[in-house]
Amino acid sequence: MAPSPVAGEGRGEGKITLAALAAGSFLLIYIPSLLSSYGYFIDEVYYVACSERLAFGYVDHPPLAPWILRLVRELLGDSLAAIRLLPALCSAASVLLTGWMARRLGAGTYGQILAGLAMAMAGMPMIIFGFFSMNAFGIVIWICASLLLVEIARGGDPRLWLVFGTVAGVGLLNKHTFVLMAFGLAVGLVMTPARRHLTSKWLWLGASVAFLILLPNLWWQVQNGWPSLEFYRNADLNKNVPTPPWKVLFDQILFMNPATLPIWAAGVVFFLGRRGRQFHFLGWSFVGLLALLLIAQKSRPDRIIGAYPVMLAAGAVWWDLRCRMPGFGWARWALPVALILGGAVLAPLAMPVLPPPQLASYSATLGIVPQVELGAGKVSELPQWFADRLGWPELVDEVAAAADRLTSEERARAVIAVPSYGHAGALELLGRDRDLPRVVSGHNTYHLWGPGEQEPEALITVGFDPQSLSGLFDDFEQVSTYRCEGCMSWRKDAPIYVVRGRKASVLDAWSDFKHFE
Repeated sequence: MAPSPVAGEGRGEGKITLAALAAGSFLLIYIPSLLSSYGYFIDEVYYVACSERLAFGYVDHPPLAPWILRLVRELLGDSLAAIRLLPALCSAASVLLTGWMARRLGAGTYGQILAGLAMAMAGMPMIIFGFFSMNAFGIVIWICASLLLVEIARGGDPRLWLVFGTVAGVGLLNKHTFVLMAFGLAVGLVMTPARRHLTSKWLWLGASVAFLILLPNLWWQVQNGWPSLEFYRNADLNKNVPTPPWKVLFDQILFMNPATLPIWAAGVVFFLGRRGRQFHFLGWSFVGLLALLLIAQKSRPDRIIGAYPVMLAAGAVWWDLRCRMPGFGWARWALPVALILGGAVLAPLAMPVLPPPQLASYSATLGIVPQVELGAGKVSELPQWFADRLGWPELVDEVAAAADRLTSEERARAVIAVPSYGHAGALELLGRDRDLPRVVSGHNTYHLWGPGEQEPEALITVGFDPQSLSGLFDDFEQVSTYRCEGCMSWRKDAPIYVVRGRKASVLDAWSDFKHFE
């Protein structure tokens, strides 16, 4: 029998409060991202470049996010206000859906509000919803999929597996690592009596729907030699930081906001306990995903971020019930206060509310300067999600000044060669009115887009060692150095060269510049 919501379910004031929380979450995320001195994030300028070149796939992500961004840009333009609107709306949606999920699990008004507040105050979602990326949509898609699993567990129509398969297919078309949800679900089903669903034709029909939705991207992978597999392999070997299990768990607690720990941990207790027996598979799904992270021992605390809302919803049910028992009255006010205080402490590290010098000082004071990617060049006094929003206009100015040193003939046959999709995307987006030469890079999908059809007779390079190009050109003139205060160290003090005197084919050598990571 499905659990019945406790007293207070459906009261209008609860719905109004939850809606107010969602609106507050939207404003809290959206307004600072527009008013701060921080600019486009490195991934945002890359997504803009991808949305200019629509395809069924890209080296480092499936096609859904660029398709969405193309629609946004067609309707609203590509200002920060335009491209960050949907991610901020995803924040509001996540609050509403988490509160609704708590209701479907049996929470009354207090539990629904507690679940929504916990989601609004979670640290990693604050970061993710603050800029355009596939991750913002991924959280909402995961919540929708979790809601469908809750309905199925409550005895809903087994044809809901078809809807679940549709949502899962969209999730995979948004982010390949959505497959982790399928892994967790498989663990949960196998470990519990819910394994009976494995004999349902509707589950397998739903899986077929998910496969059909993903099929265009798989066909693109085949046509392009499975570049995403190479990207994921390289990222695992060269990019993700080896992390001991205790640190993996610590990062999960930290990035979700330590104040949410009593709630999502209570969610595990609820799902694996007697009262949540029909939802046991959801508890084991989360345990399986967390165990996978601990065993893999990698950084990237965002990998299973979508699994937390359902745990917050379940934990809110658990606390809603406890707060009605003698001796637990303190929790009714203590939990929301702790969530708000924890969110307030983490907010300056998640949202652009402090200028870079003050942010660096605040981060150092708290001792939280996360390094989620490997390499000596992947450090900064600022968190990476802020450091990689700095310096792009200055880069365009430096490169434009270098381009002005070319003759009109050289400029017509020149290209700008840069080391990353961030450099390339920023030059294309912010330099579109500067009459710059074509921008090329060997990084991820930019490599597939190639160097063009005609041989470049001159290059403007950023951050390249002349020795790496000595087999192609023989005249190197350093014209400036691009400096970026607060940026990740790999972007600082990058020499800018004007390169002439081609002696070999750049087109023939293009494969040597491939860098999938």
